[in-house]
Amino acid sequence: MATLKIYNDIVGEEEKIMLQNWEGRDGVCYKDIDEFISSMPEDDDAIDIRIHCRGGDCVEGWAIYDKLRRSKKTITCTVEGECSSMATIILLAAPLERRFAYKNAHFCIHNPALACPELDWYTRLTADKLEKNIDQLKVQADSLRMEEKKVLDLYVQRTNATRTELMALMALDTYVGTDEAIEMGFISKTLSPLTASKSRTFINIKPQTITAMRKKFVKVESSKLNRLLAKAGLRRMSDLRMKAMVVTAADGSELTIDREEGEPQVGDTATPDGEFVLDDGTVIIVEAGVITEIIPAADGEPTDEGEGELDENELIEQVETLVEENADLEQQVEELEQELEAKRGARVLSADERVILAKVNKAGGRKWLDKVLASKSTYTPANRRFVETGPSARRTTGETATQRKIREQRAEAARKRAARGK
Repeated sequence: MATLKIYNDIVGEEEKIMLQNWEGRDGVCYKDIDEFISSMPEDDDAIDIRIHCRGGDCVEGWAIYDKLRRSKKTITCTVEGECSSMATIILLAAPLERRFAYKNAHFCIHNPALACPELDWYTRLTADKLEKNIDQLKVQADSLRMEEKKVLDLYVQRTNATRTELMALMALDTYVGTDEAIEMGFISKTLSPLTASKSRTFINIKPQTITAMRKKFVKVESSKLNRLLAKAGLRRMSDLRMKAMVVTAADGSELTIDREEGEPQVGDTATPDGEFVLDDGTVIIVEAGVITEIIPAADGEPTDEGEGELDENELIEQVETLVEENADLEQQVEELEQELEAKRGARVLSADERVILAKVNKAGGRKWLDKVLASKSTYTPANRRFVETGPSARRTTGETATQRKIREQRAEAARKRAARGK
């Protein structure tokens, strides 16, 4: 990605030469942009525009806008300070989703104007000379009206604001902040610059280990992310609008990450693609708009004073915590695998079996069932006893009426057997 910095007023080529020679200042003209795009390598298809500009010449501004739009490059634009007048036209060369600004940037859109009308000034103005100047002013006024309509048409096409809102704002000729710029659709996000912090630490773990751990737990992290999005009322990660941070690499290139705070993490949306080496030696790799790997700085590599240092005890504690968490996760995975294996070999119960199990559970479960199976009957013929009840029952001492009748029948039968024996 090539970085195009527009930090001066937009002027014609001749005016730029005059500024350089007579005032020691510089400007940006169409020729500069044309040469910049022509010098880009053929395989470089992205331009990162940085704007801090008050605006300037309309003709040059429109030429720059058209050149960028016709370049067939992927254009990203970031406002780093001021974006006014014709600079807002150049800003709109990028699509809305790739138009950003720093938090304290400001914008100004206004009606086109002439700093000095082109008139024939004389010491004495006769009536004829006044009428001639009036006609000339009308021509210039019509030209400004056409330019105003041209600007309005582009604003309506490339932003979310209505023509009425834009006309009112252009007539005020005043500055607005990033919140209003986002609301109107001039930019989509506000970037939070990344600054050095003593709390910023990296544990020196081999890249192969990080890759293996990421592959192992990617499903777990995905499910956590889905639950967090659901709690926030979102269905997809793309529905979440975040502020972004800008990370400056050691070579001066910048990486934009969709993160409002904290440290960059694997899986964060980022642009552009490539490999970025930070000042402390950490390497961030971006592929297809996503951070795929973060490689910590190697031991012995130079770092800024006070940055990235870890106390030995803190490092040991962090490593022990990671080991414990990893052991817990491995135990959970093992238990889940055993449970899954048991379910695969289990027989499907019939409807009657499910009813029986339900009744056993209701009666007391396994404990109750074991007690029932262990119990034995105490019934024997000897302990059988009958008790006569009712109004006809006659009780004698130690013998009921039924027992007496049985005794008498047995005695009668014995008597008959004895008689037959004689």
